[in-house]
Amino acid sequence: MPNDGELFIRNAFNDDPRLGCELLFRQYFAPLCSHVVRFVYNRQLAEDLVADLFYTFYTKELYKQVTGSYRAYLYQAARNRAYNSLRWELGRQETLPDHLDRPDLDTTQPDRLLQQDELYRAVEQAVQQLPTQRQRVFLLSRFEGKSYKEIAQEMGISPKTVENHLLRATSALRQLLRNQRLISWTFLLFTTLF
Repeated sequence: MPNDGELFIRNAFNDDPRLGCELLFRQYFAPLCSHVVRFVYNRQLAEDLVADLFYTFYTKELYKQVTGSYRAYLYQAARNRAYNSLRWELGRQETLPDHLDRPDLDTTQPDRLLQQDELYRAVEQAVQQLPTQRQRVFLLSRFEGKSYKEIAQEMGISPKTVENHLLRATSALRQLLRNQRLISWTFLLFTTLF
């Protein structure tokens, strides 16, 4: 269901798609970059991924396929691009199929549900192996969606310490999942949880 706050943008797309994309870009570019940088830990890479997302969104006329919220669509597509980037960084050449940019992905297929369940258990076990404070920082960030500042205030540590914990936690999780050969399914868990 479309977001009432996006009604103006939706109407702009009907009148002039270029203007609609420009309005979306102005509204969501910075928040999407902040979101993506939490996954890739590189501001410039995050900005490049989000800029490419908007370019593709406009040039391939993906805005015509959005029946729900533009915000939900863009955040889902941005996460998928971040996961592709991480996979490439880990030496994997495979990418998510184009249809995964769509937020209405059908996740009811039995094999996909089995993979998600297996991955979820592996991530849960990997998170439990993290040191207590690092585990808490990771859970507050990735599963509760809190900012570095919010986590720092809640835990009584500096935002830089939060960033370091997340960097080390993510690195440890990648290694554990790589060792279990589950890293290529990581995007499935996060796309269903976020």
